[in-house]
Amino acid sequence: MNRLKLITINLTLLGAAFLFSIPGYGSVTAGDITGGAKAPHVNIAIFHKLYGHDAYIYPERIKERDILGATQGQAQFISINHTSGLKDGDVVSISNDVLRSSDDSFQDFGVDCRLAIHVKGAVTNVSGLCEMLMVDQDGRQIAHSGLIKPIDLKAGHDWVLVYNDKEDGIAVYVEMDIGIE
Repeated sequence: MNRLKLITINLTLLGAAFLFSIPGYGSVTAGDITGGAKAPHVNIAIFHKLYGHDAYIYPERIKERDILGATQGQAQFISINHTSGLKDGDVVSISNDVLRSSDDSFQDFGVDCRLAIHVKGAVTNVSGLCEMLMVDQDGRQIAHSGLIKPIDLKAGHDWVLVYNDKEDGIAVYVEMDIGIE
């Protein structure tokens, strides 16, 4: 038993020595894909109105950063995504799906988005397509392809409503910031 413990300790020490001997390891933090440079961060939030809240109107803009607090009790989030270190021409892909087998076929419920990012100085342009497939509490299947028309975003400004399907209560918000990640 003591021999096994000694081997484990030695392997742990060797692994740590190897890890910290990698050049530049200490200068880059986890998640940093920019090498320490500042770059746009784009946040995307997708919501669906809660059952019985059909009259709720999504605000065009949500100030500050508390998008969940602003929609609490009115809409539930389907997906929230944070993407950092973006460069001009990047494509953000969000897939938040549930696949299941049913009656000799597959069903796909959730969100699939592809958003093109264009960085133009202090402005980041976002556009793309989100496909949303879900079942509401009435058992009705909702299937939408939401076109996100090109929109210019500036860092530190509000969450902006970029897609709103009033009939089924689906909304997509986007917010942009600059930082190091």
